[in-house]
Amino acid sequence: MKNTILTSVILAILLLTTKSFASLPNIPKEIDQNNFCDNKGGKHGHVIIVIDLTTKLDNARIEFVKNQVFSEEFYLSYDPFTKFSYFLIDNNEPTKQKFLFSKCRPKTGNKNFNKLEKASFFENKKVLENYSNRFFNEGNDLHNKIFSSKKHSKYSYIYETIAYIFQNPKSDFGSKHSKRELIIVSDLMQNTERLSFYRACNANSSNAKCPTFDIFMQNLSDKDYLLATSPNGEGIDLKLVYLNNRCETHKSLDKSLKVLWEDYFVSRNFNLQGTIHQTDINNEYLKHNDKC
Repeated sequence: MKNTILTSVILAILLLTTKSFASLPNIPKEIDQNNFCDNKGGKHGHVIIVIDLTTKLDNARIEFVKNQVFSEEFYLSYDPFTKFSYFLIDNNEPTKQKFLFSKCRPKTGNKNFNKLEKASFFENKKVLENYSNRFFNEGNDLHNKIFSSKKHSKYSYIYETIAYIFQNPKSDFGSKHSKRELIIVSDLMQNTERLSFYRACNANSSNAKCPTFDIFMQNLSDKDYLLATSPNGEGIDLKLVYLNNRCETHKSLDKSLKVLWEDYFVSRNFNLQGTIHQTDINNEYLKHNDKC
């Protein structure tokens, strides 16, 4: 009799559980089931990807960007429930920009990727696959939308965008997250009235080359501005995805520009993870765009 009652209770629980979770992933209690994000931060990380659209990009470069920061392989290199947010640098000032996407990746159910991806006892692997595939498709749609139109910009607010992200409380990039990473996809050619690497690096010259960061700071007329607005990168991983811009027929500029930025970020205590340099250069593209 006792065994019959116990069996009935177990079956009832399983039926209720199956009904409740048949079409939904069994997400942790701290996760919002609408967006799969831990809105309180907690143990889940946040990755912010900054996309610079102020340089001319051909199809090869657009595909390169897709592989680096929009692909399934990119998303799966992070743990489930990691938050991904995208921010653009284009013809608008940083304060007029809004975060795009800002979603967290659900589990895939495939334990071959990572043991954290494995479906639990109460989860259906197919359901997890459907949710994760929806996330991957939304990332792909965002990539297509971002690169569907091209807008000319007189300025390139690279530094200002980085500073604004850290100043804006809506960025959700505080230390409450166990892991934070900033990825900058750009040609790195900062250009505003106040802070211009075109001037500092003599980019229009046949002898174009950027100064070292120390020399740059010594010669900077508005040093107080940079020091006052620069973010503190302590505890934050940083990766540069370097896009060849139209000036980079000058090898010395190409190398010195990257080193200038890398030294700046190190000076601000960022944990520099390295620079990925795009190597697929279209010669016809450079032939017609070899002047700054």
